[in-house]
Amino acid sequence: MHRIIKISLLCVSLFSSSVYAQTAPSDRPVFSVDAANPTADKPQSKLWFQDNCWWALLPRSNGPSLWQRTTGGWKEHPEVNGSLKAVPGRADVWADKDGVTAVGVAQDSLVVFRLTSSGPDKPWKATVLAVLKTPAKEDIETATIARDDAGEWWVAADGATTVYAWHAGAKGAWSQAISMKRGIGKDDISVITALPGAVMVSWSNQKEDAVQYRLHRNGHAANDWEGQGIVEAGNKTADDHLHTALTADGTVWMVSKNSIDSNSCPQLVLRVRNPAGVWSNFPYAPRTAEAEPSRPVIIAVAQRGLLLTGHTIYDKTGRNKDRIEFAEIDTTRAGILVRKQVVIVADASLQARVNNCTVSRAPFPADAPWIVLASDETGRVYEADLRQYFH
Repeated sequence: MHRIIKISLLCVSLFSSSVYAQTAPSDRPVFSVDAANPTADKPQSKLWFQDNCWWALLPRSNGPSLWQRTTGGWKEHPEVNGSLKAVPGRADVWADKDGVTAVGVAQDSLVVFRLTSSGPDKPWKATVLAVLKTPAKEDIETATIARDDAGEWWVAADGATTVYAWHAGAKGAWSQAISMKRGIGKDDISVITALPGAVMVSWSNQKEDAVQYRLHRNGHAANDWEGQGIVEAGNKTADDHLHTALTADGTVWMVSKNSIDSNSCPQLVLRVRNPAGVWSNFPYAPRTAEAEPSRPVIIAVAQRGLLLTGHTIYDKTGRNKDRIEFAEIDTTRAGILVRKQVVIVADASLQARVNNCTVSRAPFPADAPWIVLASDETGRVYEADLRQYFH
């Protein structure tokens, strides 16, 4: 399913020729928190699979909250919120065999913290590792975290006009902010991705009408980054929506939104970096008078060669009809999406706007549910098991 063909970005209808319905979409919340839209923000991953359980780190009004998916439903581990009060709860997580490291986003600073546990039924210990700040006080929209395959940590964030990165050795202190790109717009966004032997920070740049990136190779000094590269430029290709996944062969898969914003034109773009470092771009998901695709995410399936992508559809006939749609990616097809499925839509009685799908950074496990979450403006959280649709 990963063969690459070049598709020009034209205002044409790109509808999948393979659509089927297998199961009804999820329409009821599975739990709730006292923070609006808790599964935001766009590049972040808030889910992970560990000890044969799914876990989620979501914000409450006073800090992060940890949730475990059990046979009896989702259960909160309140000791995490109790230990991390006043730590920003809107966080991106990086899970490993020893626990979870996260970066939480406050208005003008970041907090890196660590969660560890000795088992799925044991209490979790929370430790604040660092507070990261930009050189000049400025609003931060979002941040993401990654660990390179040398064991070193990286965070990327976008301030009002600059993309920054921070670094920490496997057991060392965090660096000062490292400037990646100056002169971006307030509406631009960034994401960090761990590659074989490197990390990559990518960002939208609507002022230059481009999606851009820089690489840091393992073993180089923390501030020794390669020069700016271009994923794509021109034709309103940039907007502040980015999310990435890495497959075992070293390919980076990035889903993004463009700024064309015209009916019958593709609103989303899949951007693929092959292991040799060459990018290809595939527009998809046409906007219509009734439906606007937005906030895309992407995830692989372990040992299956399967890539799934999802996004919100804003329904212009009634925002309580907003929904989460997923599909399989096939880059040999003109529209690249096959087996499209609506997987989450709130019951009409809730009068809710479902949005902000979040997925795990690691591929879905081969032999467990494939859980994704979304939420609404009241803090209700909805789940779907994509295994029911795409297994």
